[in-house]
Amino acid sequence: MYERHGIRINREPFGPLTGSLVPPFISHTIAIIEGLLALEQGVKCLTLGYGQLGNIIQDVAAIISLRELADEAFRAAGYSDYQLTTVLHQWMGGFPEDESRAFSVIALGSVAAALSKATKVIVKTPHEASGIPTKDANLQGLKATKQMVSLLQDQSMLEIERVTEEKDLIKKEVRHLLEKVFEIGDGDIAVGTVRAFQAGVLDVPFAPSIHNAGKLMPVRDNEGAVRVLEKAKVPMHPEAWGVHVAKVKERASFEKRKANYQMLIDDIYAVSKGRLVGRGR
Repeated sequence: MYERHGIRINREPFGPLTGSLVPPFISHTIAIIEGLLALEQGVKCLTLGYGQLGNIIQDVAAIISLRELADEAFRAAGYSDYQLTTVLHQWMGGFPEDESRAFSVIALGSVAAALSKATKVIVKTPHEASGIPTKDANLQGLKATKQMVSLLQDQSMLEIERVTEEKDLIKKEVRHLLEKVFEIGDGDIAVGTVRAFQAGVLDVPFAPSIHNAGKLMPVRDNEGAVRVLEKAKVPMHPEAWGVHVAKVKERASFEKRKANYQMLIDDIYAVSKGRLVGRGR
């Protein structure tokens, strides 16, 4: 809970930010806002989280950009005495019921965490699709993750051109949206956050809160990166929005179908069925 000048904020309006298919610029903006509010209250050690989406390029770029954007925003607000870490949450969506296939999903998240140099990893288990994991299943998930991270500890994707391009796109989107939140709050991030949710300027896909519009519609592109199909009232940077439109159009052309709500539904169930992109066939 956060309260100042009659403004009360808790985590509920932000919803399950580590859930599936939340575009990085949305989750990053929320994470940075939470960080700023925490710093204002005297917090010195912050961990900002990101939920794995499945496309390695996007996931690596997201963790790197989250770290860099947060430092940029915190220092711009006048903070320097803090410790910042990042955490990658392994896939928060549907899992395959078969345990062998579930380990592949766990491994994919481990690869993204290792190559992006995330500080921490929230580990999943091979029992995600069947119920509450046993202690043995939790240990299996931890061991599988640790092994993958160990194998990749001397490798990174920090300087790969496509990662840099995706990182720059995310940064452009977050800076633009964060600026709008400050603007709508007349420079006060707490006031801006409340007003932004009320206006639909901040809109988290699938968040259950009554304070969230839930009208922004994400969808995967042809390579599995999460893009925006319908931006609703969320103010996206014009150049970035053009990239999203082009990427979604490319997938629709490849699949020879219209990009719509059904494509999103197919994406939601895809991982549990053994694919990243819901091809609808």
